Amino acid sequence: MKMKAKPQLKQSMQEEQIRTALDTHWHASRYGSILEMAEACDVPVRWACRTGVCHNRGSGLVSGAVVYAPEPLDKPADGNLLVCCSQPRSDVVIDL
Repeated sequence: MKMKAKPQLKQSMQEEQIRTALDTHWHASRYGSILEMAEACDVPVRWACRTGVCHNRGSGLVSGAVVYAPEPLDKPADGNLLVCCSQPRSDVVIDL
């Protein structure tokens, strides 16, 4: 997924699923996490929790930065993110 926005304007970001070329906008007022946005766009995403507890679904963070809410118990490995509890902090490209 690819999300674009001005870093200071987290309210509206663009996101694109690389493999399907889905291009959509992130709206912080609509989605609590990248997972919720992907589900709303019918992008198939495997997940096992919504709070960063299980670490079953680490996805590749190709570029950009995310923040976590809630904070996961353990941060994902470098180059990964937890879609269940992350929100874009800048433009991001995610390998789902």
